[in-house]
This record gives sequence, C-alpha cells and structure tokens, in this order.
Amino acid sequence: MTPPRFLLGAALLFWGVMTERVVPGLACAMLVEGAHWTRVRWNFGERAFLNAWRLSVLFLLVAMVLVVMDGARLNAMSIVFTWLPVVMMPLQFVQAYGMSSTTTLATFSMMVRRRRDHARKHGLPFREIRFGFGSVFFCSTLLASCLGSQAKLPYFYPLLIFLVAWGLIAASARRWRQIGFAMSFALLSAALLGRGGEMGLVKLYRFMAERGGSGDSGAGSEYARERRTSIGAMGRLKQSPEIVWRLIPEQGPLPKLLRLSSYNTYLDQGWQADLLPEDYPVESDGFNGVAEINNPERPDDLDDTFYIADPDLQDQKVAVARDLPRFRIRGATISRDFSLLPLPGNAASLHEFNPEEFERNPFGTFRLKPAQPVADARVLWHPEFSPELPPWKSMASIFERRRFDFPHGPLPEDAKKRVVVEPELQIPPGEAPAISQVTAEIGLRDLSFEDKIARVREFFAKEFSYTRYNRTRENFDPAKHGTLIGKFLTDTRAGHCEFFATSAALMLRDVGVPTRYVTGFVAAEIDPKTKQALLRGTHAHAWCRAWDAELERWVDVDVTPPDWLGLEGPPRMTRFQGLTDWFQQVREDLLVWRDKPGRMMWLTLGLLTPIVLGIAYIGRNLWKSRSRLEAEKARARGATVVSTPLTALEKPARKLLGERPTGTPLGPWLRRLSPLLASPDDLERALGLHQQMRFDVGNADAGLAAELQKLVERLKRELGTAKKGGLPAPTS
Repeated sequence: MTPPRFLLGAALLFWGVMTERVVPGLACAMLVEGAHWTRVRWNFGERAFLNAWRLSVLFLLVAMVLVVMDGARLNAMSIVFTWLPVVMMPLQFVQAYGMSSTTTLATFSMMVRRRRDHARKHGLPFREIRFGFGSVFFCSTLLASCLGSQAKLPYFYPLLIFLVAWGLIAASARRWRQIGFAMSFALLSAALLGRGGEMGLVKLYRFMAERGGSGDSGAGSEYARERRTSIGAMGRLKQSPEIVWRLIPEQGPLPKLLRLSSYNTYLDQGWQADLLPEDYPVESDGFNGVAEINNPERPDDLDDTFYIADPDLQDQKVAVARDLPRFRIRGATISRDFSLLPLPGNAASLHEFNPEEFERNPFGTFRLKPAQPVADARVLWHPEFSPELPPWKSMASIFERRRFDFPHGPLPEDAKKRVVVEPELQIPPGEAPAISQVTAEIGLRDLSFEDKIARVREFFAKEFSYTRYNRTRENFDPAKHGTLIGKFLTDTRAGHCEFFATSAALMLRDVGVPTRYVTGFVAAEIDPKTKQALLRGTHAHAWCRAWDAELERWVDVDVTPPDWLGLEGPPRMTRFQGLTDWFQQVREDLLVWRDKPGRMMWLTLGLLTPIVLGIAYIGRNLWKSRSRLEAEKARARGATVVSTPLTALEKPARKLLGERPTGTPLGPWLRRLSPLLASPDDLERALGLHQQMRFDVGNADAGLAAELQKLVERLKRELGTAKKGGLPAPTS
C-alpha cells in the first residue's frame, strides 16, 4: 500500500506531539509530504535501498548508545523505539523520492539476497516479494507514538483511532462514508481494550508494589513514607549483584553503613515514617528543603554551595570544615522524579552537588530530584553530626495509638480523642508478649545504654544464624508464637537482616531506649585497584538506630551476624559481572564528565560535525543526480510535444501504478489499467484518439478533442473506485 497524501505527515505530527518532539516531527512531516509537491525524483535502485537500510541500522545503534549513556537502563529499548521515525527516515526518503513505488524483501535480509542470487545464477525459480515501505513506516510511527511520554493524554486514543481508520480505508480503497458497522465496531473495540488494558496494568503494578517485598514503595512524595518488609514473604530473598552506588575516597576513612531511609512505626510486618513533630514545617509528606551556604573559601562564586545535612547547627560553617572526612558518592538515579540518596548516619554536608531539588525529612532521609542521570556529590561526615531530629512526643488520636489492636475492625467511640505518644517507644500489642519474654530472659532491663546494646548484640550473635531463606511461616501457630517476629525470637532463630533489625528495635524499645528502623547499604566490597567501595543490591541491609540520651545522639546498632556478608559475596556474581561493572562505571564517569560546565558544547560539536558533513555529502550527490518526471529533455532538444486531454489520466493512474518509469510512453503505461476497467474498449478508444491528435495534427478537429475529453472523464470516475490489488505484474 502507498499511503495517501497527508497520512504520513499527520502521523509524524502525532508522533511529535506524543513524544514531545514537535520540531523533529514537523521537519520529518515536511520532508515526507514534500514528495507530493515536487516532481524531482531519483532513479534509486536496490543498492540505494540497501544503503538506506544500513544507514537506518547505524542510526539505531547510535540511538541505543546515546540512550544507554544518558543513564537509561531498564527502559532503554522503549526510549530507542520512540525515535523510530527518525531512524527509518532514510528508507522512507528513498521510497518517496524514488522511481519505484515498492521495495524488495531482499533489502532487509542477507539470506534472501543470497537465495535470490543463487537462483539467478543457476536458473532456478525464485519469487521475489515486493511491498511499499510507506505502510511499514506508518506503523512504526504509530508504535513510536504509543511509547511516548504523552501517550496518556485524553486525546491520544481518538487521534490514534482516526489515523488507523484513515490508513485502513486507504488500503481498502473505500470512502469515509463506506466504513461500515463492522470496521467501526472493530476500531472502537480495539480502543476500549487498549485503554482498559493500560488501566489494568497500572492497577496491577500498584497492587504488586503495595503487596510486594522489601523496598520503598511509591514515587514522588510517597518515597520513604511506607516500607513493606519481607518478613512475611516465604522463600529465598533475592537481590541483584548490580552496582547501585560507589563511594570514592578523598580524605579519611569511608563509612561502614549508609542509610537510605529511617522509620519509627511498625505495623503489620511493615515500617512507616509517620507521627511527625507537631511543630515541624511540613511541605510535602514530611520533606522540606535543605539549607544551603556559599563556600566560605570562595564567597564570590554563587554557584559553589554546600548543602547542610545537620538541621540543628548553630554555626553551619563547621559542617564544611576542610579537615572533615569526605568521599564522593556516585550512582545512576532510579527515577527521574525523586530518588533516595544513601548517606552516612553522621553526614555533615554535601558539596559539588547539582540536583534539581534536594529535601530531608525529620528522620534523616534525603531525597533528590536529579538534574542529571547520574547523581554525584562530595559528602563530608563526622560522628559529631546528626541529620535527624532527636526523639519527640507527638499528639495522635486513640485510633493512631491503638490501631495495632483493630487494623480491620470497627473503631472505638473515642477514636478521635488525641493523646500524647512517643513514636520511638511504641510496640504493637501483638508483638509485646514475645518481646517482653526475651528481654526478661537475657536481663536487658536494668543495664546502661552501652550494656544494653552489647547484650543485644551478644544475644543474636550466639543464639541466631543468618539465612536468606524465610521459613517462619512453616508450622506457624498464632496461639503459640503470636507473630512472625515472635516465632523468629522463640523458635526458628534464623532469618535475614529485616528480622534482626526489627527484633532489636522492638527489644530496645521495650527497655526504654528510643529506636528507629533503618534501611540502606553496607560498604563491604572495596575495589583493590581504585579503593572505591561498591554498593551492590546484595549489600542492601537493615539495622536500627538507638538514641543515646547521655550523649544526645543516635547510634547505629547492627545485630545481624557478621557472616551474612559471606553469603552475599562472590556466589551471587554472574559470569560477566566484571565486564558489566566496568561498563557501568565508565558510563557513569563519562556522564559526570559530560555534565561539567562547558563540556556539553564541545561534545555536541564533536557529534554533530561528522553528521552534518555526511548529510552535506549525500545531499550534494543527490542534487547532481536529480531528474524530473516531465519530458524536459524533449523540450531541450526543441521537439514539439502536443498535449491532449488523455494526460489528465496520469494523476489517478499514478495512484494505482506508481510513478511512470523514465522512457516509458504514456500509452503503453496507461494500457496496464485495462484489468481494472469495466469497459477496456473505452481506454483503447481514448488511446487511439490520443495518438491521432498527437501525430496527425493537421486532420485533428474539435470533435475528436471533445470525444476524448468525455472518455477521459468517464475513465477517471471508474479509476476512482478501482483497487490496486487487481493489477497484473509489470512486464519487462
């Protein structure tokens, strides 16, 4: 099928709007539709189609490299496919501006070309498959539009249905009024199914995210609001060996633990960050902006700033002191909206950091909206600093205070009454019996803060073992064990870090120590060559932070048996992990280098210069080899060309036969239309009158012209409803 005029242009404009690439869409539409406005053509052969296909493959590879280098990983292919109209433009240009209306399948397959050449060499039969590339280009443009970021707009489906219907009607040679009930019903059903499927997938994703395993759920303002643990999930806990962040040492030691987020409320096997201080200035879900100060050593440079991590410093300059330990943290951000940034529990400030937004909540959880695909910052830290607020008392309703007792039952009458609670000391009633039993058995209550921490560490180190396989639900008896944490403490005594961190937090709360649950990473793998700490998915960890009332600071408490790192080491690596790590680090370092001021301009010039030179070279060759479909050579030789009404048939015939090959007379070319006509004799009579008027000018009269005009009008009406599929193959 050769798409009708304006269909490809409309599809390209639709693509430009859906992918937010209006200027490239408009430029491509003008280039494609320009073939209908000019008679300039090139005699492209199979070699030209083959070169255009190779050029499209090159464009595809370049697009893949640029997208991957830009930081995309999981959705890299979908982003590349949004550029299909530009990638396939060389093929469409050769199709639209060439003499032939079709191309061969051999253009795209080396195997088909070899089979054809073999058949020709040995005189064997071979059926060559030819098709119009315009239909393929049209479908590719619609596919790219569906993958665009604006595909969820309300007018997406109406416009998509309109374009598809236009293409189907053009392919079946029907009029708009002849669509019929069946086609209308099919298009409407397809649109409803597509919309319904999209909504269903979104709901399924949200359901799985809410019911899924460990990790921060949600996006944007939902980050660090709720965390579902894997305490209740049976089976082996799986984690990726991919590098998530890197710590690049600069001065002093590297921190051992890097906190991603903290939580203060445990409910139904999940931790939440809620019950905020009453006087805390909340902007969005507990997050507020981070204070900034100019570099004291360069006060005139307004772009050289520090982000202060500790919110309660009287003198913020102490957080930027030159003698503080420091390192660089670098990694690809998970989301283009908001991502959590792992930092030490004693972070002081961040330098050489350029996020679009950077916020902190009162629990010391930091999130950023990245300005670049790779986050890169210098982190200053020291044990004297604390990015989180001390424990606080909060006003909460009785329902919030006692919701552990009736998470799904009716509310009490006084549910709205507000009382004072201490979030960091709350223990769900269902967990309290087992927790109290264990703390009493090990004599935890009447000890100092340091001794309590030491006793808890000793208890878990001697009596428990680490495993990534969760079997707490096996033979679980609520009457006997109470909860899964209760079974872990009194029966199985084996689990992963979430069990240890949750149990330790509740045990310390039971003896009056304010405690929070923390997720993040442990810096356990040091590259021997670069001395960088590599934080992989297998290094994801959970621990707790306890409040030292005497020193008035939070202390990291990690009670997971130390041998857990051995279970997450080399056995988890893939065969090509070394190569994958190298490529990832090179890509991130290159992106960081690229985003430095002034370097993007030189990189852009380096990429565009060979492209511009290549386009100029191709354009020069095309200009030199251009030709026109009119008989300009005959006029140049001084020949007299007599025009007759039969030439009016050339335009409707071109839609069915394609462009008239150079050197082919009008009569033999139009005679190929005979199988499509109900009265082929009218065409033969018209051809005869045409020949007589051209070559017997002296005997031609007005009556012949009038008769030929009537025949042409009749033939034009008949060709308007003809179908291209009924044409015979052209003969050489």
